[in-house]
Amino acid sequence: MKDHIYLVSPQFIEEKVKKIFEMPGEIGFTARLGLLSEHIVTYITGCDCDKLHMVNCKNGMTIIAIGWTRGNKKALATILPISYWSKLRALPKFDYSDIAATHRIMKRDVSIPYIAMRKIHYNVMRFRDTLSLDEAEVLAGRFKSVSGRYYVLHDPEKLTDKYIIAWINFGINVVAGNIQ
Repeated sequence: MKDHIYLVSPQFIEEKVKKIFEMPGEIGFTARLGLLSEHIVTYITGCDCDKLHMVNCKNGMTIIAIGWTRGNKKALATILPISYWSKLRALPKFDYSDIAATHRIMKRDVSIPYIAMRKIHYNVMRFRDTLSLDEAEVLAGRFKSVSGRYYVLHDPEKLTDKYIIAWINFGINVVAGNIQ
């Protein structure tokens, strides 16, 4: 699997995204949370460290600056609807067991594993160059350039506006949390 090349059509992405957004209940919330944040949010749940900073934007989105590296995994920042972030923080418990249950149901109902949402998220962000390469790389944790590392997050309103448009391209209103 490591060195295979995958051709992914926009129709495949749209189909999977819509199936994820149609999932009901807490499992659906966990799936949408993972999809919208490239499942980076699962690493920061319960984190009260001083490296976690948030900017709530006027458009209903929040950028969560994370700034950590764990082995070869990096997380600079993620973007979520403020309502999702608030709901996540209000949960009495959210841990690996929630993700594992969601993973099993997603494999059955959506035909993708939970971790594959990283690839779907990246494809949504880059579709029609909605987000620049540096912007998408920062959200994917693969930033290499100086601009990716230091300048992408300088205008949170503009970045979150682009993020909203990226999802609208696939029929998703992320602020409202539903299919258009």
